[in-house]
Amino acid sequence: MGRRRCPACQEPKHPRHYLCPGCWPALPAAARTALNRRDVRAAARLIELHRQLHAGVPLPEIEVTP
Repeated sequence: MGRRRCPACQEPKHPRHYLCPGCWPALPAAARTALNRRDVRAAARLIELHRQLHAGVPLPEIEVTP
């Protein structure tokens, strides 16, 4: 699989990861925990992340519904 771009910084990221290795740790622990959950709300949480990134919310301030 080819590399994709991180939606936060545009650096290359693994296709199966939401963010690059540099941006992922900048998210609050609660957001990372929520995004790692695999359940029926996983897609909705990913949409929340992308909406906030596109709105310019700084990574440390991103909140994702658990």
